[in-house]
Amino acid sequence: MLHQESISLETQTVTNGVPPQSGLTAQQTQGLALQQQLQRLEEVIVLDGLKLPLTQRTIVDEEQLLSQLLAVERSIPDTVRAAEDILKGKEEILSRAHQYAQELIKSAEQRAAQIADELTIIQQAEREAQQLQKQVQSEVEALRQRNISEVERARRQTQQELDAMRQATQAECEQIHREADLYADRVLKDLEVQLGTMLKVINNGRSHLKKSA
Repeated sequence: MLHQESISLETQTVTNGVPPQSGLTAQQTQGLALQQQLQRLEEVIVLDGLKLPLTQRTIVDEEQLLSQLLAVERSIPDTVRAAEDILKGKEEILSRAHQYAQELIKSAEQRAAQIADELTIIQQAEREAQQLQKQVQSEVEALRQRNISEVERARRQTQQELDAMRQATQAECEQIHREADLYADRVLKDLEVQLGTMLKVINNGRSHLKKSA
């Protein structure tokens, strides 16, 4: 490979080869220096390079090319580097934001699933409560009907017992009345017998008295 003599490139520490110009900001000065170094890089490749006949290739001094590339790199403004850092930071922030968003989505999905499970449990509990309420109401109604039936049966039984007691009492009263009549009849009959006997004694006594007179 052919090499041409390297051309020394003079650079200044502040302006990267661009003499200070009044009225330009530091960023404008750095931008102008970068533009000049890029133009010089083009000259190194196009003008200083050795073009091979009958081809599209050019032989360039490697040392000169590397030196010019280094000069271009040094001429890149700090704002460009800062922009690259910001871009990297932005990508990192976007990556973190994406990761955070995924975590939020996952957490939201888990919470939604938990809420759905809790809602299912609540709905199941409500259905069971309604079923239990219906069962209790049915049992209470059945108990009320049973109590009504028992009360009615007890009332009929009590009425029957009262009727039986009234009939028994009436029969007993009639029996007592009959027995009282029989007792009175016997007493009167005995009294009649006694009175008859006494009457005979009286009559006999009177007859005896009459005979004695």
